Amino acid sequence: MRMMGDNGVVALSVHMPGLAVWNPDSIYEYYDNRDAVLERAREEHRIILRRTTEYLKLKPDLILIGASGHMLTNPETIFRELSLPTLKELTSLCRKAGIPSQIHCCGPEFDLVRIAAEETDLDSINPLEEPPMGDCNLAEIKRLFGRRLSLMGNLHTTEVMLRGSPEKVREASRRAIDAAAEGGGFILSTGDQCGRDTPFENIFAMIETAREYGRY
Repeated sequence: MRMMGDNGVVALSVHMPGLAVWNPDSIYEYYDNRDAVLERAREEHRIILRRTTEYLKLKPDLILIGASGHMLTNPETIFRELSLPTLKELTSLCRKAGIPSQIHCCGPEFDLVRIAAEETDLDSINPLEEPPMGDCNLAEIKRLFGRRLSLMGNLHTTEVMLRGSPEKVREASRRAIDAAAEGGGFILSTGDQCGRDTPFENIFAMIETAREYGRY
C-alpha cells in the first residue's frame, strides 16, 4: 500500500464455499454425498472468516470476494445453502471494520446481485457482464439495486474491448455511465478482465472517457 499510494487500490482476496465451476465432479458429489459437501462448506466457512479477520487487521483498501463463475454451478437454492451464510458473516465483518467488500463474479450474476443487495452487507459488485456471457442489464440493476450497492462494469470484454475500435469503446463507456452513474456509486470498468491482446488504445479510450464524461 505504501508503494501504490494513490495510484491504485490494494485488495486482499477471499472466496465463498460452493460447488467449483472448474470441477464438474463437485456437482455429482453434492447429489451423491451431500453431507460431505455440507461439512466441507462449514469448514471452509470457518477458515474464510478466520482469514478475513486477520486480513482486516492489515487495513486494506477493500476485501475482494473472488467468485469467478460462481453462479454457474451454484444456482440460488445451492447458493443459499453453501455460500450465503459465509457471505453474510464475511460482509458483516467488513462493515464493522469500516472496510468495503466487493464481489467479483463473472458470468450470470443477476441473482447474486439481488441476494447480496437484499440480504448482506456487501458494498460493491462486478463485473455485471451483459449477455451472452452474463445476464446483467446495467440500467436495470442500477434502478433496482443502485441505492444499495456500488456497481462496477460492464464494457463487453471481447466485442468492445478486444475487437472494438477506440470510438466503439468510447460509445460503450458513455452508455454505461449514462446507465449507472446517476446518484453516484458507479465504477466504469470492463465486463470481466481485459484479454491478453486487448489494444492499449482501447484501454486508454475507456480511461479518457471516464475522465472526460464521467464526472458528476
